[in-house]
Amino acid sequence: SVIAQAARERARALTAAGLAGLARLLPAAAASRLGGAALRLAGPHLRKHRHILRNLTRVMPGATPAELHQTACGVWRNLGSVIAEYPHLDRIVDERVTVTMPEPVRALLDSGRPAMFLTGHLANWEVLASYLGRRDPGMVVVYSPSDDPGLERLIQQFRAPGGCEYVTKQEALRKLTPAFLAGRSIGMLPDVRVDSGPGLPLFGADAPTTISPPRIAARLGYPLVPVRTRRLGPARFEIDFEAPLRAHPDLTGKRAALDLMRQFNGVLERWIGERPDEWLCTKRRWPKQSGTG
Repeated sequence: SVIAQAARERARALTAAGLAGLARLLPAAAASRLGGAALRLAGPHLRKHRHILRNLTRVMPGATPAELHQTACGVWRNLGSVIAEYPHLDRIVDERVTVTMPEPVRALLDSGRPAMFLTGHLANWEVLASYLGRRDPGMVVVYSPSDDPGLERLIQQFRAPGGCEYVTKQEALRKLTPAFLAGRSIGMLPDVRVDSGPGLPLFGADAPTTISPPRIAARLGYPLVPVRTRRLGPARFEIDFEAPLRAHPDLTGKRAALDLMRQFNGVLERWIGERPDEWLCTKRRWPKQSGTG
């Protein structure tokens, strides 16, 4: 019923607020450890655990059930750490992040030229948004809001000091125009299933993938820069930029967009393959007929 749904939403919001309050009282590393340990214990009992196992079966072919379970528990641990790190985002970016980037990207960032940054839900993607928002105040991040209004408000409170503007996927095509952006960079996380997108290869099977990022970037004249966050320890990270993606010179329009997203899926394969326990894969990524859903 509507009343029961509202009660559940209220309970989740209060629980999240309580956990955030506790995490705020602790040092960043201690909060990260506590959140990770708590969700490592609780996560495997939740319904979404089956999606994690099925996604990891695609990512880790040949892994034993024990190996899959251990990695899935690592996914929950990482997510618990992310949740507990929200109140500490400012301090983490100030004191607990190292950055690596090739010279072309350094020159791009130093020039102030806007770009589109492509990443995934890896390690703590919120740390990356806060870092980029400080370098490019007003940077726009395209995201999927929480279904829980109370939880969404709490998350946005923690995001606010990072300096980014958050635009929902539903608003993206309407808002990401030159007049709206005024030279601001864009951040997108196209590692999730988009049923309206074409099937592009990802870990040996076609996965529905958005091609909006390269289409928007082409319209704005923005370079496409892959960047990820890697966890070095509790509340400690490395942000790793890579050279901008370039479509084959003979391709234009939709064919160029498809080529660029195939390239980005290849980058995702490398990133996720190196650290599968840092990928937030609690939702089905491949179609059911692929054998993973």
